[in-house]
Amino acid sequence: MIKKLRGRDYIRGFALLAALSLLFIGLLRGEGPSPLYGPTLQREDEGTSAPFQFAVLADLHKGWGVFKPIMKEIARDGYSFAIIGGDIVAQNKEDRYLFFFRELAEVRGKTPLYFVPGNHDVYDYGYNAEYSLENFWRYCGRDHYWFSWGDAAFVVVNDSNSRLTNGDFLWLQDTLQMVGKKFTHVFVSMHVPPFDPREGQNYCLPKSDGEKFMALMEKYGVDYVFCGHIHCYFRKVINGVTYIGCPSAGGRTRCSNPSYGYIQIAVNGQGLKDSVVKVDNDWWLELKGDIKYDLRVRRPFLIPLLTVVLGQSFLYFLVL
Repeated sequence: MIKKLRGRDYIRGFALLAALSLLFIGLLRGEGPSPLYGPTLQREDEGTSAPFQFAVLADLHKGWGVFKPIMKEIARDGYSFAIIGGDIVAQNKEDRYLFFFRELAEVRGKTPLYFVPGNHDVYDYGYNAEYSLENFWRYCGRDHYWFSWGDAAFVVVNDSNSRLTNGDFLWLQDTLQMVGKKFTHVFVSMHVPPFDPREGQNYCLPKSDGEKFMALMEKYGVDYVFCGHIHCYFRKVINGVTYIGCPSAGGRTRCSNPSYGYIQIAVNGQGLKDSVVKVDNDWWLELKGDIKYDLRVRRPFLIPLLTVVLGQSFLYFLVL
């Protein structure tokens, strides 16, 4: 027996059709602004004594439903710049980088961005794969560098392969010695933390590297060290140095009380203030982002099939 459709069945069907139509209309909008890469997104030696605030976020992976609202908020709220502390892509593949910067162009506004390499940015399919900085250099810029803003220096260290070499320590020592003489505040950003604050966990640098690194921070009076990698927020002050682990900005959280977000730092003369800003993931952007990621990056072989099923005009806009 054929069931007779009622009015509410038509309403449900119409609602589902409308939702799917809105989703695909969002995809039809195309790529948005042209993406910019690396140093083009950055600004050096911003000579100002005025108070400023900046943001630090990490571990984006492919969580667009979290990352996009965060980046929109940073662009809207007038942060002077943002530091992205590694794992901007899920795998070290050029198409992943291209996709990330196309998505970033839709939400960045004019906010300058500085990048820190993470393990996912330099490895493809885990630590057994080849370590390579080629894509990071091409799309994000240098992996060891420093820049200044007002009376503060910002030092970026590459520990994306979960260790620091003697060369890294020499560069870091020389850089800290130099900037410490010129600037009131010094901030250091890295991806893998020097220690793991969680009991019984060791998702950090080897103990010898971590201790040597922290001794340098204390010796040169570093104010803050920012890390990612753990996907959990933490804040610890050790011998005068404040260590902050960023909450995840898109990747799966690993905390007992999971939350997404980013770090806000306010600089006002001698005064420094830090706070964590928590955000909720946006299911609509997450759904749209996942479909775009799957079709354009992970499963492009489905596009010819969808061309037949959905029509050439739709996919013409989708893949451009």
